[in-house]
Amino acid sequence: MQHAKVISIERDNKDVFTLVFDSKISAEPGQFIMIWVPGGKEIPMSLSSTSNPPAITFRTFGETTRTLATLKPGDRLFFRGPYGNSYPRPTGKVAYVGGGTGLASLNSMILKYDGDVFAGARTKDDLFLIKDGYKVATDDGSLGFKGTVVDLFVPHLSEYDYVFVCGPEPMVKTLIDRLDKKTKTRIFFSLERLMKCGIGICDSCSINGIRVCKDGTIFELQEVLKMTEFGISRRRESGKIEFFATAKR
Repeated sequence: MQHAKVISIERDNKDVFTLVFDSKISAEPGQFIMIWVPGGKEIPMSLSSTSNPPAITFRTFGETTRTLATLKPGDRLFFRGPYGNSYPRPTGKVAYVGGGTGLASLNSMILKYDGDVFAGARTKDDLFLIKDGYKVATDDGSLGFKGTVVDLFVPHLSEYDYVFVCGPEPMVKTLIDRLDKKTKTRIFFSLERLMKCGIGICDSCSINGIRVCKDGTIFELQEVLKMTEFGISRRRESGKIEFFATAKR
């Protein structure tokens, strides 16, 4: 377990924060760390910047993230990692597609490789890390395209050589279902799953026996297509199997 001091923390919207910490961690875009603060559980966190100093961008949803949001410059946090594989280096025309907090993981790539960014949220108040030129979709039409980021992006797929995607599993499943499976575009997904260990032991993140934390978290389209459980079911913290509300069974 390593420890680091907080350099800065900024609120990106009502419940999303970006925290920069003092560490010379050697990480590549797409990798994650297991982070812990006293009073919370150890949780996985994508790096929204892999430069020095590194950063994490997170939504407050549990004990650990709520505690992280209260930290001040000089406070300490603890982490293991980095873990997992990384996004491949792209060539040609690039697109990034992010929903939920998926833009946090993609941001580490966006900072290194230029591309068109498609970002989606329920409302304009839920957006974060948005810059001029980004293509934005909101469910209620309060900013940009009215609809989902999937609706916004899919008609443009053939324009790109490389596409990187991160978001909630139902969103990613919807995107995959609507893609031309014979596309020549190389599409990579950063998958989000419950993780307890981060090193492939506990099996909580497993999809069809594939350990997302150890074998991923980055998978190419053809790999995800073989995951018959993806977008259908997942394990809860108790180990119980839960089916997604949108799943077709």
